[in-house]
Amino acid sequence: MDILIVSPTFISLQKFISQLQLVDNYGKNYARFQLADNEFDILISGYGGAIASHWINKAIQRKNYDIVIHLGRSFALSEKSEPGSLVNVIDDYFGDLGFTYDSGFQSLFDFDLIQKNEYPFNKGILENTSDYSEILTAFRKVSGMTCNTIPSNLFQIGEIYIKNYPEVISLEGAAILYACLESKIDLIQLSYVAGNLDNASNNLDVEEKEIDIITDVLNETLVKLYQFQLLKS
Repeated sequence: MDILIVSPTFISLQKFISQLQLVDNYGKNYARFQLADNEFDILISGYGGAIASHWINKAIQRKNYDIVIHLGRSFALSEKSEPGSLVNVIDDYFGDLGFTYDSGFQSLFDFDLIQKNEYPFNKGILENTSDYSEILTAFRKVSGMTCNTIPSNLFQIGEIYIKNYPEVISLEGAAILYACLESKIDLIQLSYVAGNLDNASNNLDVEEKEIDIITDVLNETLVKLYQFQLLKS
């Protein structure tokens, strides 16, 4: 099983990486590591959909991965998603892909510039079809929304929020999901809820708690994935 782990920032993975052995350095933000008897790749994608798209597409064109594990960062749009927790994002969409005018917002789908049901979209939504529910039972399933700009309140994104009533908003979640769907690569998309929408700009730093949670979850998830592979084979 060839696995790619993706994170927007090195800081989130620094504790996890410290226990690994470097096997090969592919570039400034992309390398192969070994943990016990298993090897896998790690990519630091950077923040923002355009930047993340560039780096993940370079990686998946270089190697035919079986699965991508994306450890993203998001902000809560609902009280159900508690800051300081990891959630399992099962669908996402590009919230601000369109045009704003005096009477409101219309997406590229509204203008028929993209067909709502043209693969990989389903009514304008990107759905993660990978089924790893057996090893992700500890995480709440949520819908996400991705925007280039994180607003300070729901009023600013009212028209795009009601499209799917997502629980979390991020800068690059849908970009990673889109790339994996188009390339037919399985994806586990876990997102750390760094704070609430109204205080998003005050929660940009990666705290020790987030680092510890991601380290533990990655270790556990990798063990389960390799066991899952053995069971399937």
